[in-house]
Formats: sequence, structure tokens, C-alpha cells
Amino acid sequence: MLTVAVCVVIVFYWRYFTNLQHYGYIGAFLFGLIAGSSLPVPLPYLVLTFTLGGVSNPALVGVASGLGAGIGGTLVFLFGRGGSSLVLGIFLNKGNNKPSPRAAKILEWAENRGGIVVFFMSALLNPAFAPMAIALGATRFRLAKFFLWCTAGNIVKSLLIAVLGYYGLGTLLRWLEIF
Repeated sequence: MLTVAVCVVIVFYWRYFTNLQHYGYIGAFLFGLIAGSSLPVPLPYLVLTFTLGGVSNPALVGVASGLGAGIGGTLVFLFGRGGSSLVLGIFLNKGNNKPSPRAAKILEWAENRGGIVVFFMSALLNPAFAPMAIALGATRFRLAKFFLWCTAGNIVKSLLIAVLGYYGLGTLLRWLEIF
């Protein structure tokens, strides 16, 4: 509902949002970085990506935004790596300090198919990315592998949003005779 409301506001107050063009590609990168790092800051970076995609080169906006979000997601992963004993303590059997059978299966699964999961979790719009990134960090998933898959997924998502902004926003504004 909030996303739809923000989109409606963008359409009706388009003249004010064209000022976002001044943020450019660096702005898309920084907004993606801040939003991707899961700081408790409500920053709708995909709205900025959508808007900048409508007024700038959508390919460059998508790559800049996705790269920033990929680095931000990797910071969340590193948070999980730093608190691995705390996070993994939840999954250990109390008596022998070994992973429970369910936790062992999850750890094995993450090692074998974790890259694909990171890609899809970062390419989709979902709130479960941060807990997944923290859990993978705690399991000592390889940092470079996480960064590459996370950045690739975020670039795909951001490119799609920027291209939708390029084609969708311009068409909508022309249809409403605003632009």
C-alpha cells in the first residue's frame, strides 16, 4: 500500500521529483548502499531507482543502485559473521554443543546451494533477505561468493525497476499529459 501511495505521489508531483535527477548515479549507488545495509532508516531506494530510470540512462541507474545494494547486503552478511557464535548458539544442542540434525542439514544445504539462494533472495522484493544474510554469515559462507551472488541479484532487480521507470513512468506521464 505504501509503495502504491508513493508512486501516486510521484506521478502527481512529477515536477518536484525531476530534481532527483541531480542525485544521479552516485545518488542511486548511495541510496542502494544505505537501504541494502538494513539500517533502521526507511529509505525507499527502489522508488529512487524507478524515478531515476525514467529520467536518466536506466542501465547505468540499475547497475549503480544494484551495486550499492549488493555492498549493503554484504555488510549485513558481515554482521552475521561477526556474531556467528550468538547466531549459531540458537541452533546448537544444549548438551553437546553440536548442531542439531535440522541445523546440520541447513548448514549443508547452504554450502551446496547457497549462491543460488542468495541470488534469488536478493533479486526478489522480500523482507527475508536480512535474516538469511545474517544466517549465512554465521555459517561461515564464503564472503566473495556471497558478495558476487548478492550483487548480481540486486543488479538484476535494480535494472528491472529502472527499465520499468524508463518505459512505465514516461508513458504514464505522457498519458496524463504531465510530461
